[in-house]
Amino acid sequence: MNKPALSGKVTGILAGAVFALVTAWLFYDLEPIALILLGGIPFFVIGFERKKRIETVQAMDIQFKDALQYLKNGLDAGYSAEHSLSDTAKGLEGLYGRKEIITREFGIMAGKLSAGMTMEQAFEEFADSVDAAAVREFADLFKILKRTGGNLNKVIRRTVSNLNDTINLRRDLNVVIAAKRGEFMIMSAIPYGILLYLKLLAPEMSAPLYHSTFGISFMTGMLAGCLACFVFGMKTINRTLGLKV
Repeated sequence: MNKPALSGKVTGILAGAVFALVTAWLFYDLEPIALILLGGIPFFVIGFERKKRIETVQAMDIQFKDALQYLKNGLDAGYSAEHSLSDTAKGLEGLYGRKEIITREFGIMAGKLSAGMTMEQAFEEFADSVDAAAVREFADLFKILKRTGGNLNKVIRRTVSNLNDTINLRRDLNVVIAAKRGEFMIMSAIPYGILLYLKLLAPEMSAPLYHSTFGISFMTGMLAGCLACFVFGMKTINRTLGLKV
């Protein structure tokens, strides 16, 4: 069973607080002016919630592909689409557990079909609920399919193939960029490492940087430059990965 993860908001608040404390100590030696850094916590919350959404959508692509494979297997065995969807919900529970979004959503859809809702409408509401491009595309294709009398197996095979291509491309891209992302994070931490070294091992050299108008101004300019480089670098990485969530 998967362990519950902290929400993006909680993680962002904790990360923002740690960043503010460490930065206040290294750049301002805990001067009262450093309290301004706490104002950056909302940016951490936004960033971690965005990361959480991206991870959820990427996980949904994989889980939805598995769900469609279950659905296709049922159709290949000669069951109706409604019966196959009910079996899919049970299969997903065994594969992912009851708490995963995909398991809950297919269980909800199975219940709606039992209550008389059409499969077309059930998939439409599923797409509205999870807000994932792959699910929306399939729901739209399924709607067209029901109106034109097309082949459901063909649509499922096409969607599964597209999802496989997307997942494999994303995996390859992540492997290629992982090393560069690591190098970027190390480079971003270098100014902190230098200041830590000076404060701990050469305090007489770092003393002029603190508790003076010049020191506060200099440190503020350096911190602004570091943050600007970090933001620019993260935006470049996100654009390279095609993260639009």
